[in-house]
Amino acid sequence: MEKGPKLNNTIKNFTSRDNLGIEGVSTSIQRELCPIVNTVTPRAFYWIFMVWNYYDYLTNSGLKSDNWNLNTFDKPFLKKNDYYFVLSNIMTPESDRKNLVGKEKTEENYNNNKDGLFEYDREYFATRYGGMQYYNAGCLTMGFISATNNKGEKYKFPRLTEEIGKPMAIAFENVIKDTEYYKKYRLKNSKIPKDVLEEFGKVVSLDLKNFSECKKLLKEVLFTPTKNINFNNEKLIQSAKYIKLLHNKYNYKYFSLKEMREILFDYFSPRGEYKYQYDSELKDIITDWEVVIGRQYFTMSIELIWKYMLSILDIPMRLNDWIQKSINTSQLTFDVNTKLSEYVDKCNYDFDKREEMIEQGYRKSKNINLNIDSAIKILLSLYNRFKNRNDVNEDYLEMGDNISIKDLINFVDEYKEKPIYELLIYIMKNWIVEQHKTTAFNKMIEGRDGYYFECINGETYSKKTDAEPDFQGIRLIQLNQVMKDLDMWSE
Repeated sequence: MEKGPKLNNTIKNFTSRDNLGIEGVSTSIQRELCPIVNTVTPRAFYWIFMVWNYYDYLTNSGLKSDNWNLNTFDKPFLKKNDYYFVLSNIMTPESDRKNLVGKEKTEENYNNNKDGLFEYDREYFATRYGGMQYYNAGCLTMGFISATNNKGEKYKFPRLTEEIGKPMAIAFENVIKDTEYYKKYRLKNSKIPKDVLEEFGKVVSLDLKNFSECKKLLKEVLFTPTKNINFNNEKLIQSAKYIKLLHNKYNYKYFSLKEMREILFDYFSPRGEYKYQYDSELKDIITDWEVVIGRQYFTMSIELIWKYMLSILDIPMRLNDWIQKSINTSQLTFDVNTKLSEYVDKCNYDFDKREEMIEQGYRKSKNINLNIDSAIKILLSLYNRFKNRNDVNEDYLEMGDNISIKDLINFVDEYKEKPIYELLIYIMKNWIVEQHKTTAFNKMIEGRDGYYFECINGETYSKKTDAEPDFQGIRLIQLNQVMKDLDMWSE
């Protein structure tokens, strides 16, 4: 059915992601400290597997270079090999399936199979590149594949690089070339017998147990100094050394998000509760990661206030009435009329207390009466943590346009002789309501509906949906897994 001119089509997909537009700072800092390895690329296998798939396609697709394109690569080659890789690992009881992408639909197909012959399910995974779309970007950045020739001219389809891409692909192929899947089935569209896939699953697994040469090559690219103009891995090398410190000196091997927040924020900081020792060469990377977690606490505090504000917007209200009701109905352990200077020094908390305040009111919690109280306490504790810190990268404290840790420090200094409620009102008006308007408007331009409220006639606010804040990921957890895959835990 025709919907008329595009401007008349007001139906847009709703998006809840980063609804205040303040989560990206932590992501940006982490991108500098831990490039390539991110929260959706936790396994080293997939970069290696991607490189080999490019090699196999470019070598054996039977297409001329003018006809190389994503459509003839994605489903006919990459996804087909990935589907049978996933299926073969599901058939192998001892296989490592942690972060095995596409296993749900593939396992369903396996359980529904009656005749023991397995046909490629082209729809096992919806997005392009199977579940490896995020790994593909890393292959380009690391230089295994290239989108341009040596003259800077863009290829229609990426090529393998001779210096590192091709050796990686050949090293992978040398391991699998004697399997029946490789020799007889990978270039055909026929069904594959169970025993062929069982053999393949014993050779190819996520933990790369048979791929020592591939691991060596990838480790060299990721963790030795490089002059690749697209990939500065200096901070990644330092982050890997940080992980090794945790392994070797403090015997940490696996981490949850909560444990990692405690380690990065409190173990080594001069203002943390532990003050553990570390080599001087790690000083900068340790303080950089402290800022990452500080920024996550900063973001979470603002989002706790946002959640409470939305929860009480049960009837349309003007902005000043909405803010006043938010303050008046909150359960507060301090007098909002108290001067900020009389309260700020009291706001220093250990890890357990800080997390307890957040856990009480985040995600889908309904017990949110203390959200504003907790948020102000944590924000002031961040002021105490980062005020006059000459050991911290000032650029990271300033990231976030007008909503940064540096801005928090400046505003607390500015408002110190004013009552606490004035700082709170500023945060609610500027860091929440106005910030959400800007963020949601930018999403609307992109064709997505990100509005959590409606503003009627520019003055009355009406709630559309509630917020459910949660912590962001921490890339060091995925880096830890990649290092394990590459046998770096024992070094």
